[in-house]
Amino acid sequence: MSNELGAGNAQSARLAVCVVVSMAIVEGLVVGLVLVLIRNIWGHAYSSEREVVRHVAAMMPFLALSHFVDGTQCVLSGK
Repeated sequence: MSNELGAGNAQSARLAVCVVVSMAIVEGLVVGLVLVLIRNIWGHAYSSEREVVRHVAAMMPFLALSHFVDGTQCVLSGK
């Protein structure tokens, strides 16, 4: 984006921002969906105890939301 702005191409910079934000949203939704769908399976990677698996499954929606917000925030902050 900065290259486009430096070259005086404001429309190209706007397009670049729209594309990267769209990609971040789609990636966040896909990863979030996968995390939510495998929430009852993921806990078995850490333990075979039902309580651990249940706690990991309870945390997965928060992890999915965190991943989505982090990806979007990184794109919007420009870092």
